[in-house]
Amino acid sequence: DFQLFDGGKPQIISRFSVEEAPQPAPSPTPAAPRGAPDAPQPAAPVAMPQRYVALVIDDLHTQFGDLVWARQAAQRFLAANGNNGERFAVYTTSGQNNIDFTSDRDALNKTLLAITPREKSSNDCPQITYFEADRVLNKDDTELLRILGDELQACRDQTYTTDEKNYTVSENARRVLMEGDWNTRQTINTLRAVIGKLATMPGRRSLVQISDGFLLLDEHRPEEMSLMESAIHANVVIDSLNSAGLRAYVPGGDASRHGSMTPEAQRAKIRYDQEGDDAAAAALDETARGTGGRYFHNSNDMDEGIKLLAGAPETVYLLGFAPQNLKFDGRYHALKVTLRDPKGYTIEARPGYYAPNHAADPAEQSKEEIQAAFFSTEDIREIPATMEAQFFKTGPDDATVDILARVDIKQLNFKQQDGRNRNDVTVVSGLFDENGNYVAGIQETLELRLKDETLATRLATGMVVRSSIKTKPGRYLVRVVVRDAEGQELSALSKAVEIQ
Repeated sequence: DFQLFDGGKPQIISRFSVEEAPQPAPSPTPAAPRGAPDAPQPAAPVAMPQRYVALVIDDLHTQFGDLVWARQAAQRFLAANGNNGERFAVYTTSGQNNIDFTSDRDALNKTLLAITPREKSSNDCPQITYFEADRVLNKDDTELLRILGDELQACRDQTYTTDEKNYTVSENARRVLMEGDWNTRQTINTLRAVIGKLATMPGRRSLVQISDGFLLLDEHRPEEMSLMESAIHANVVIDSLNSAGLRAYVPGGDASRHGSMTPEAQRAKIRYDQEGDDAAAAALDETARGTGGRYFHNSNDMDEGIKLLAGAPETVYLLGFAPQNLKFDGRYHALKVTLRDPKGYTIEARPGYYAPNHAADPAEQSKEEIQAAFFSTEDIREIPATMEAQFFKTGPDDATVDILARVDIKQLNFKQQDGRNRNDVTVVSGLFDENGNYVAGIQETLELRLKDETLATRLATGMVVRSSIKTKPGRYLVRVVVRDAEGQELSALSKAVEIQ
């Protein structure tokens, strides 16, 4: 049904899978306490989460009324969505009033209620926006400089020379430019930190940014591209909700504007306000499109926007292909996905990718594959491997989880060198709590240098790797990943553990 193009050239879709929206489901049978094989099995814990949604509220660039409407819509959405297969977190660009991934709707609601705009109401004369400051100082906009100078003279009700007006406006613009630059960089850094957090969550990952928009200047573009690349590598989709909704522009500005302006100046100010808002909104659009997400804007229906962006898609199709003759030049490749028979459907897909700057280093590639498999819930069975998990309590609030990974090495590929069979097998074992937060992990690499007779003996018994992790009572997901160096194959397994 699908067609995929890389730089306009059709590609062979070599991998295809379908992901359905997460549904509450019984968990795997929990592990029994060690030493009590005949004891009755406790009731299965609730299903482990399969999807993680981070709500990032931009309290640095969002006006009070817009933030309140969006915040209330988020509260209503969370109250109506109690799916055990999902976890939500709330973060702000100011870094205040954050809560990590949790199923506690009351805690999420309390955090949302505490969020207020950090945008300072200005009594400056004249009032200068970040967009206007950039136009005056970096774009040498003499028309805007003159308009702001006239506004300065009107609101202070005194006479200035042209040089005095230009100097005062420029100094004010310089301060606004510094503040605006800090706010923009703080927003980008927050989004990058949330992406980093999402990258450690074992399941599908989505980031929903709620903002009136933030201005990206030319010097911010490399950071924006790096942000989108980090989201793509972490399999994080960024969706954007423009909380400004439908804007209305009042001639001469609202009641907060000082002084009076000529009709010509009023029209010019409206034009600058519109251009500034459009430029700020473009950042929301670009980060969404650049990661295969959605951009909800030009609507006051915040409930519909939150539902559309934060709700789980009913179906997601994953297409994979191997680029032919790919050059290691770091160049951007535009992707396009179409339907052979559209039937009125539209497609939202990742728009492109960047070619690597160098050939993949085997060690680096192995590390990335293991990390991607570990922070996932997908079962992969390329290597014949099994996993067992048992626990024993060492105190009322202390326990140890024993994880046993057994590998049937008969199916592994060995390299013959110096009369020995060589292969390196890496085993990573770890725990995630019931909200999907990473707790602890252990990595062990076994360097196999086996003689033929030793290998023949091991063929019958296999290989066992034991890992022990200390933790507290609670519900956990045990995750084990096994990868061999010679065959470059991988298996990933999960098991639920409940320690009471």
